[in-house]
Amino acid sequence: MLGAFGRVALVELEHCLVRHAHPYCHMLFKVGGADSSFIVDDRHIPLTDESAVLVDAWRPHEFVFRPGQPATQIIALYIDSDWLATLSSDLGEFNPLDFFKVSAGRVSRDTYRILMEVHDCLNGASPSTADMEFLLGRLVLSTILSGASHGFERQTRPQFIDWRIRRAVKYMQQNDGEFDLIDDIVADIGMSRANFFRQFKACTGMSPGLFQNVVRLEHAIRLTVVSEESLSAAASRLGFSDIAHFSRFFRNHTAVSPRLYRQGTHHLPSR
Repeated sequence: MLGAFGRVALVELEHCLVRHAHPYCHMLFKVGGADSSFIVDDRHIPLTDESAVLVDAWRPHEFVFRPGQPATQIIALYIDSDWLATLSSDLGEFNPLDFFKVSAGRVSRDTYRILMEVHDCLNGASPSTADMEFLLGRLVLSTILSGASHGFERQTRPQFIDWRIRRAVKYMQQNDGEFDLIDDIVADIGMSRANFFRQFKACTGMSPGLFQNVVRLEHAIRLTVVSEESLSAAASRLGFSDIAHFSRFFRNHTAVSPRLYRQGTHHLPSR
């Protein structure tokens, strides 16, 4: 479901998700199945009834599925930064963006009750975006306040500091993560390929290839959800050789195929 909050999805994890990132703060809650974990910046973060996974914007993370383990049902929330700022305007000097740097959030009893309301709303016959936004606001604030009340250790992360890397990032975003950009970028900013890869990782915490996949995935989601064109046409526009390659890429990042993602997306009036 899409809304002013960003997007929210109910997903069953029954295979690995490749290392990836998002331009949004990200909350992952278990709502059924087996306990599991995500790897966030090479740290295993538990995903259980009592613990949520929190991922800062642009922070690489992945899900490793162990053969033979039961599937895990999760609610994944991708939070729009402007919505979060409005939502947290009454938190005083506390910056909610700092909260996402801790990677693990406490799920209190109150938070879990709200989570189940979100789950029921997503499974309802005709959920509205207004109802969902209200519930997600309660869920996010409950999780943040529960974590803040117990204290948390802030984690540091690399920042964009080199103007050449900022330029490269902007170029990738403007070109929707096209596959064959690296040679053009290094020529434009005047760096060797090896030095560019080292500096990009130092400044962003991820490789140029991983960042390209982030940009490409967001464009793929927009085309899948908003566009009326066929998935084959979307795959071609994104530079994939065929629909099968595009479907594998999409499923390895979101846990579902683009066709199912499109079918499961609600475009509903607020009421």
